[in-house]
Amino acid sequence: MAANPLIARTMRGAEGDRIGSNLTALADELVTLLPSPTPADTLLVRMSILSINAAVEAAADTETAEDEIIRAAATAARALIRLVTSGKSLSAS
Repeated sequence: MAANPLIARTMRGAEGDRIGSNLTALADELVTLLPSPTPADTLLVRMSILSINAAVEAAADTETAEDEIIRAAATAARALIRLVTSGKSLSAS
């Protein structure tokens, strides 16, 4: 499903709300707290929040402990948020 957006969209309709849509809504709310968010800032904030989903999917079929998955997601989120709050352009990084 991750590789085929059409299938993913079809499946979402049957499932109702998914955690990803709630996380995206949270990211969009966080973007409003930035003084002058650029489209790149919005993308990075969304990526930081959605790193939770990415960590869980990346750990599938592995013996990774839940606390390690959470730490990996937190590490990715912190790195992305540092980019947003550094004031540097995304293209400069």
